[in-house]
Amino acid sequence: MGWKPMQRLRNAAGHRVYVQGSVRHLIPNCSCYYTGTPMKNPKKSTQAFTLVETLAVLAVIAAIIAIGVPAISKVMQNSRVRNAEGTASVIKSALTQYLSKPGSLGTIPVTEGTVPASEYITTGTVLTAANIANAATLDNILLAEGVLERPINVRMGAQNIALTGLSPVWTPSASQFTGPASGSLATYAGVTRTECAVSDGTSDPGTTGQTAGSAACAFNLTGGGILITSGSRVAYLVIKSVPDADAYQLALDVDGPNLTQNTLAAPAASDQSQGPVAYAKDATTTGFVDVYYYLTNI
Repeated sequence: MGWKPMQRLRNAAGHRVYVQGSVRHLIPNCSCYYTGTPMKNPKKSTQAFTLVETLAVLAVIAAIIAIGVPAISKVMQNSRVRNAEGTASVIKSALTQYLSKPGSLGTIPVTEGTVPASEYITTGTVLTAANIANAATLDNILLAEGVLERPINVRMGAQNIALTGLSPVWTPSASQFTGPASGSLATYAGVTRTECAVSDGTSDPGTTGQTAGSAACAFNLTGGGILITSGSRVAYLVIKSVPDADAYQLALDVDGPNLTQNTLAAPAASDQSQGPVAYAKDATTTGFVDVYYYLTNI
């Protein structure tokens, strides 16, 4: 086996061709031939994955998903909680600016429950004592007063709720709502919003039965059973249709472990009636609760 001289010829293209028996090798600039096993061009392997290899790959993918999905879900939940806390902080700052404005009445306009007649105009409008509470919101007042830069956007809870009808307009100079002369009013009852109501000293928004059809705002802030006193004007953020797990995490974050009355395994099995974040238990197991987030009171 090895390289040996052989007869030299030229092919039609003028290249040197070396002949060994009936086999011709095109070997440019060489006067020898190889007597060993002819070299073959490598071919791509067509062998497929075995069943064991496929199952191993699928097992690895499943493990990655099992680890990654809960982690991503937790990160997204934390983002929603931080967004809710940030929104509350922004509204608190806006309320401080509103109360500090020159000519301020030193109080917060009532938008939920029984709205004082001095805070809205009925003459020539469709506003009445019966519909003003559903149409008025505190965040719309803060926007009109120029202390809130943009409408609130809470990524937790119900999103993109379409409103029908017209909203009353807050006039800063008169500190009053003016409604449209005709047509229907928009209702914000099912929308995440900021409200102000007068405390009755007993209705805790975190107690089952206290929030339905009423302006329950007597928060038990310290957990000692002392509710916000009757007659106080209380500002709070209402976050509609919050998943139980998100409501629990927000309460745990804001109220703290000592005041949180639920668990991770059962996030809304009990009333969350202590601390700044309150919600009635998910008695019908829908998976959602309305969260009430205390801001301030006067």
